[in-house]
Amino acid sequence: MTNEEIISYIYKDRKNNKEKKDNSRMISLMNKLNNPQDNLKFIHITGTNGKGSTTTMLANVLKNSGYKVGKFISPYVISFNERIQINNEFISNNDLSKYLKKIDPIIKEMEKNDNAPNGFEIITAIAFMYFNDNKCDFVCLEVGMGGRLDPTNIINTTILSIITLIDYDHTKFLGNTLEEIASEKCGIIKKDKITVTYPKQHKEVLDTIRTFCLKKNNKLYIPSLKLLDIIKCNHNINYFSYKGTYYKLNLIGKHQIYNALMVILASNILINLGYKISFSAINSGISDTSFPARLEKFDGSPTIYVDGSHNIAGAEALKDFLYEYKGKKNYAIMSFTEGKNYSKFIEEIYSYFQEIIFVEYKNKYKKAEKINNLEKVASKLNIKYKSFNLLEDAYKYIKEQENSDLLLVTGSLYLASEFRNMLTEE
Repeated sequence: MTNEEIISYIYKDRKNNKEKKDNSRMISLMNKLNNPQDNLKFIHITGTNGKGSTTTMLANVLKNSGYKVGKFISPYVISFNERIQINNEFISNNDLSKYLKKIDPIIKEMEKNDNAPNGFEIITAIAFMYFNDNKCDFVCLEVGMGGRLDPTNIINTTILSIITLIDYDHTKFLGNTLEEIASEKCGIIKKDKITVTYPKQHKEVLDTIRTFCLKKNNKLYIPSLKLLDIIKCNHNINYFSYKGTYYKLNLIGKHQIYNALMVILASNILINLGYKISFSAINSGISDTSFPARLEKFDGSPTIYVDGSHNIAGAEALKDFLYEYKGKKNYAIMSFTEGKNYSKFIEEIYSYFQEIIFVEYKNKYKKAEKINNLEKVASKLNIKYKSFNLLEDAYKYIKEQENSDLLLVTGSLYLASEFRNMLTEE
């Protein structure tokens, strides 16, 4: 099967239960596949922002320690196969096809009962089979959305849970308050285990996490910012010390330092649990990590940063990053997934740009917000803007502007993926 055929099969319209109240469908699917996930050791990662970066840094630490590490992330930027990796190698189309053939009769059987798995459940099941067949020592498992009802949350062999920054996103599904959203995320906390969380959570979020950890008899670990010394944090590198030990981080943004602190803490917890992880593996795992579309830099004129931020917390992180560019000749290309809080996102960062360019990214499976809705926000805020139907035309317009300093492509990982692919073709 080609990559496009694989994606079309996975996201094909099937007869599903309209309302999901539990994970019974995913449990049923995995029972029919003999529960390969039960043979694996998981580090389960949830949160609003920073899941992918944290997952990748920790997977690299474990890989550099000599372990075979499965990694499950979503969505993808480079290719669909990026979602399932072992030691940073993407799953092949041949392996995806092999597992789809194995799972296809089960999907058809479940479909007869109007209970067929959805696309995310299918790709999660494939990941579990693939990691088990390849005898992974660890799996760094990122949730898709939320936690409590996420298909990844059927696992029973979690070593520790990591909760990254929690903020407003997916409110239609997770709740309208931070307490409600945090409660859904805390659904991954397993009884008598260990939880690590972000060092700068909102108070109501941290209170919720503490409550859940108490109920589930979890010891909660939070990196201490009193032990952190940020030596350098700019548009090229982060350099910091934590507990007197020095680290280099190529991921850009202060928030990535905070994500790295969780990885350092989680690594030391694993050491205390008896796993062999060296300081050099922690250091190199953090410093060697790169991640597409997370303030990813492309040198040129102007300098380009591609970032998949799409919610308020992401916009606030971008404001920290953009501060040094304030007053310069900056441009942004923006597109948003339908249903996101694009008006608040634009409002947070528009003042850093001379002009904002709106487009609609092209994706068969996720609708982009209509340009005219974005234009209404810009008009209300009195923002200078232009709109283009094609991303190529928007980028051509930017390149025609003289003496521009910065181009930020943001608002959606789907836009980021399309833009990166366009740059690659160039």
